[in-house]
Amino acid sequence: MPSDKIIFIAELPDSLRTFLQIQKNVIKIYRSKGLLAHLLKRKHYKAAKYLDYISEIITSPDYAGVFDNQIELVKIFKDNIFLSIKLDASKDIYYVSTLFDVSLSKIESYCKSGRLKKIVHKD
Repeated sequence: MPSDKIIFIAELPDSLRTFLQIQKNVIKIYRSKGLLAHLLKRKHYKAAKYLDYISEIITSPDYAGVFDNQIELVKIFKDNIFLSIKLDASKDIYYVSTLFDVSLSKIESYCKSGRLKKIVHKD
């Protein structure tokens, strides 16, 4: 079970699991308490400002995909924020592996290759 070094963030919404064709019924997502240090070490300063918005990125992304066994989500704020979620198979825990800003041209490239798909939100 989760340790004191990780924080529960959100569950992947059913609609997103369906969109991504993920068969697992419930996906709870955690983040390391050391994620901010990880982002700063890798000079992801813009993304670090969005640390408190991770649950919003997970529950309401603008783009989503599965690539290399990772769930990838993008949310358009003032900056375009890319979030990657990995499975730690040994503990059966999904966790935020990284968060960084990404250019619109890179998002378009990922969409063109099929790596990401745009999510149409119903208002």
